[in-house]
Amino acid sequence: MNAKTAVAAPFAAAFAAQAAFCAAKPTKSQLEWADCEIGVIIHQDVQVYVPSYEDHADTNVPPASVFNPSALDTDQWLETAKAAGAKYAVLVAKHCSAHDYSVASSPWKGGKGDVVADFIASCRKYGIKPGLYASTGRNNYFGVSDLKVGYKTIPDGKWNRYRELVRTQLTELW
Repeated sequence: MNAKTAVAAPFAAAFAAQAAFCAAKPTKSQLEWADCEIGVIIHQDVQVYVPSYEDHADTNVPPASVFNPSALDTDQWLETAKAAGAKYAVLVAKHCSAHDYSVASSPWKGGKGDVVADFIASCRKYGIKPGLYASTGRNNYFGVSDLKVGYKTIPDGKWNRYRELVRTQLTELW
């Protein structure tokens, strides 16, 4: 290798990487998502049942039993979304204020209901692509914000319990 080739080699690698980057094309599913244009997000957190509760500031976490969507109608949600032109809908299945909140801890349908399954079924019924959102970086019950407790790193014991809770929730959700 001569001096000219040695100097040019790093640039050649950079140009090759740039060419490969520029050659990247969106996948079929990415294009389909982009073509959806209009979508909705449905977010039903504890504040629906306890309006004064502030997940980012309140240390008095309401009991899971406050979740009681007695008039829940996912068909109405998705029928309305369809009428508005939505082609996808995202359900916030878990947000900041939840801990072990679940339908099992709820009086709704005797603890046997399944909001996610109802949502997915309604999406299929109305021809809307479903999506799910689950937040794992914040949890008021554990005092976790951006994976820190009280602006400090989560202690190992609490971190292990929180990580197991997140794993359990996501496993059930997915």
